[in-house]
Amino acid sequence: IKHFTCFIFQLILFIIAFVVHTSLATVQPKAPNFQYFERPKYRYPYYDEHGRGKLLYGYGGPELYQYKTYTPLEGIH
Repeated sequence: IKHFTCFIFQLILFIIAFVVHTSLATVQPKAPNFQYFERPKYRYPYYDEHGRGKLLYGYGGPELYQYKTYTPLEGIH
């Protein structure tokens, strides 16, 4: 009985840790704060693990940013 209780307690802790980790792993886009001379040359669109595109972009690092404006001539930027 004592081992079973310990196992249940560890299982509950694992589930709580997993839920907290997945909730923190969601995409939190923010506005980039590059100076003109620091801005990378290319922006890359973001696709999730299922291949669906999102209205996010990145510069090759872990940070993702949201597109801000849309014009018919230039598109989303």
